[in-house]
Amino acid sequence: MVVANIDQDSLTGRFVLTPNFSWSWHANLKFLYILMAVSLTIGLGFLLAGAWMILPYSILEISVLWLCIYYCVYQCHRQEVITILEHEVIIERGVMKRQEAHNFNRSWSQFLVKRPRYRGDPDILSIRSHGQELEIGSFLSQPDKARLIKQLHRIVYG
Repeated sequence: MVVANIDQDSLTGRFVLTPNFSWSWHANLKFLYILMAVSLTIGLGFLLAGAWMILPYSILEISVLWLCIYYCVYQCHRQEVITILEHEVIIERGVMKRQEAHNFNRSWSQFLVKRPRYRGDPDILSIRSHGQELEIGSFLSQPDKARLIKQLHRIVYG
């Protein structure tokens, strides 16, 4: 998802890039609780029938599923903030907090759009300045990336 705040007079702006995610953490927990109830019911049924080895594997299965869901939700909280000032471009990245920041001189910076290696993949958007190149919005879908490219074009070229 791309949220843009652009000042047309000074040609500056701020873009907040976040991945699209369909379920909240609470919805994922409900899904996990339902699967846990089904798995543990089956495991307890086998335990009562004398096959006690099924229950530890059911618990292991739910634990691995919980870790996978947690990882996916954590990755959905990634964020990139692109701030374009009069003489500077600042790109901040992080998950739930800023973990890295990159500064580029605006007059020497170029926004590049490269075609993907494989058909169907989204375009690759990057910024280049003084021999450094940094990919922007790698987690965005193609429509979101196209919207970002259009808005960046409006700021860079007026």
